[in-house]
Amino acid sequence: MEDRALVKSGAGATAVASVTGCNGVLDVFLLALDIDASTVPRPPIPPIDTIEPFLPARLGAGRDTDHGVRPAALLAYRHLVDRTRPEVSFGVATGSLRAGPTPARSFVGAPATCVSLWEIPGHGLVLALETLTDAVSPLIGRRVDPLQDRDGQGFRPAADGFLAPFELTSSASLEDLFPGINRMMPAPTTYRPLHEIVAHRHRGVGDRAVVEALMVEVVSSGGDRVRDLVDGTATGPLARAAARVWGVLWGWDRVHLVDVPAQPGAAIAVREDSGAVLLDLEATSEDSDYATCGAGEMIFGLLPWVAMRASCSRDFWQVLAHLRNHEDLDGDRLRAALDDVAAMQARKMERVLLRKESIHDDRFHSWTQPTQLRSVLVRRVSDEIADLDGELAEAAEVIEHAVRRSVELRGQRHSRLARAWSVAASAIAVVALFAALAAVPAASEPTLFPHWLHAFSVTVALTVVAVAVAVLWRRR
Repeated sequence: MEDRALVKSGAGATAVASVTGCNGVLDVFLLALDIDASTVPRPPIPPIDTIEPFLPARLGAGRDTDHGVRPAALLAYRHLVDRTRPEVSFGVATGSLRAGPTPARSFVGAPATCVSLWEIPGHGLVLALETLTDAVSPLIGRRVDPLQDRDGQGFRPAADGFLAPFELTSSASLEDLFPGINRMMPAPTTYRPLHEIVAHRHRGVGDRAVVEALMVEVVSSGGDRVRDLVDGTATGPLARAAARVWGVLWGWDRVHLVDVPAQPGAAIAVREDSGAVLLDLEATSEDSDYATCGAGEMIFGLLPWVAMRASCSRDFWQVLAHLRNHEDLDGDRLRAALDDVAAMQARKMERVLLRKESIHDDRFHSWTQPTQLRSVLVRRVSDEIADLDGELAEAAEVIEHAVRRSVELRGQRHSRLARAWSVAASAIAVVALFAALAAVPAASEPTLFPHWLHAFSVTVALTVVAVAVAVLWRRR
């Protein structure tokens, strides 16, 4: 059994499964966290082959240039292998194995669980929960919803299942999961329970929040389950019962990845809100496998997507918090709002890269590509994200209006202060003029004027003349 919280490298092994098919099921739960990203720079980490077929083994699968979406960076991971249970085979479509010799290779090993923490530059953190088993209780279906947390059902039980091998639950903190992680990010956050630091989607179900996450189940032969999800009845007692529990009964769509899949006609199933995917490896190209060619990299490519979609929701909640008290947007609060808007605009440009990437990514259907699944999800929610970006732009205009109003009010205060000082200065000047005239000596008298009234009269006359000249000058 292996249990490590720090990243180490090593070599792994794969073997070819039986032609009867692979019996392993890989469940992946990607959770966006609503906390600050890491602050300690880390050197690049090579792929960790010893923990195939989990995400840390996919390191280095990103692009070679700076023109694409920035890949995720591994911060920490833990990996447990249960050697008391029979080995499972995983990662190759059954159709490919039955077709004869194939370059595709499957993973054969004991059931295992991996928990890893990833940073997506500029967008925050994603916690990846993965388990490889011969699962008999699927987490993806019409009557379950791991993205909701309702009366002890949904999110927490799903997270508890992934964390059970580590003797932890969804009430555990990041420090419990990865001892020493508090050295890489603000300590108070690392000690909060996991269920308190997950990000929430800007659009819930009724008045219930939905977790910003993505559940993916990878199977080697899932045609029957895809048909059940997509074509199954959405009516009847069971459907009504599920709708009452979750507030909604999600629909599922059949999505084709390649023109010539390993199993003719095979497709994947994507939930209506793009929050869950049943990835049938039969829907990938015939020479594709999870560990070395294509499919595993598709899951790795989802890490930035989960973070970027979550950052869009975080922007929504952040701006909403500013606007709920928009009359008080002044001083430090206004400066903080402006900083948030600037960061929001930067993240928006990163999301634009995702949409641009998805424009042409569906034209290469002869083989499985690393960004294929991500592009499918991006295209499906592009209108929703565009609408939200439009709402955020309108909110930014309100904040900019608050800036203009603040500048205007500050100018008015300065004008009133200047006028007050002008009046005070004028009064002082009149008094000084009176005092000066009253004190001027004559040739044979102590002063020029025999009585102070004469000096006062002359002062008033001179002041009236000065005011008249100023008024006439301003009218020119």
